[in-house]
Amino acid sequence: MVRRNDKGDTLNASYYQLVKPLTNTPVGAEVRHRFSTSENTFTLGTQHALDRLTTLKARANNFGKVNALILQEWRPKSFLTISVVVDTKTIEKSAKIGLV
Repeated sequence: MVRRNDKGDTLNASYYQLVKPLTNTPVGAEVRHRFSTSENTFTLGTQHALDRLTTLKARANNFGKVNALILQEWRPKSFLTISVVVDTKTIEKSAKIGLV
């Protein structure tokens, strides 16, 4: 899929492939080019169902940002989410951890 947004300043291209249907494990990639800054971003991501109520998701980009989350459904349509964001280029700063 290729689309233009941000009033034509950004060009995105993405790819998604289901690798293992039994565990709902896809992989995806996105390439983004911003014309105003000539900046390119490449992002890889995946998810994996640990069981029928728990999903693990992760993604990383070429700027060293790594995101991960665990999504737990504790009753129908009610979720507990724990997420972590780490900037590997500024590792001396603490990671951001969230609970929703």
